[in-house]
Amino acid sequence: MKKIYIISTYTGTVLSSIIKRISRKPYSHISIALDESLNTMYSFGRLNPRNPLFAGFVEEGIDKGLYEIRKNTICRVYSMEVSEESFKSLHKNIEDIADRRNLYRYDVLSLITIPLGIQRNPEYGYVCSSFVADVLSKSGINILDKEHFFVQPNDFFDLPGLTLEYEGLLSKYSGRFENSFELAFA
Repeated sequence: MKKIYIISTYTGTVLSSIIKRISRKPYSHISIALDESLNTMYSFGRLNPRNPLFAGFVEEGIDKGLYEIRKNTICRVYSMEVSEESFKSLHKNIEDIADRRNLYRYDVLSLITIPLGIQRNPEYGYVCSSFVADVLSKSGINILDKEHFFVQPNDFFDLPGLTLEYEGLLSKYSGRFENSFELAFA
């Protein structure tokens, strides 16, 4: 068995504040990582951390991109055990998108259609939540009970099958879970 990590975040940017207000939920962004260090988290978001207008497939990290600027980002880090086969499939699915990132775009229209429950499934368009849900599903990791194009970041909040490992400031995350509560508020 291997572990994967689902990371929910709230940065406090204008867009994340709007999403938080509309959803009435605490987190507005979701990423996925393949190791506990979270040195590389995959998602759809800002290509340039200082400019929200250009977005697409991103490789995020605790100390890079938007998180380097927004040190007050709060997060929840969840883990999930998956089979070796599912882990390899997930890695390949993420790698395929990374290799063809120029084909993919951030689907701004989905920010409106998802909360309204309107089906929209552009071939090369994602928002953070639809990306994470789709790569999980395509990898045989079926933890959500809806199609990826209806998934919102907070659908992962306390989702059965995920283990909450850490909650607190992302900048304080250490990758060691045994004292995560103490570390988050130290």
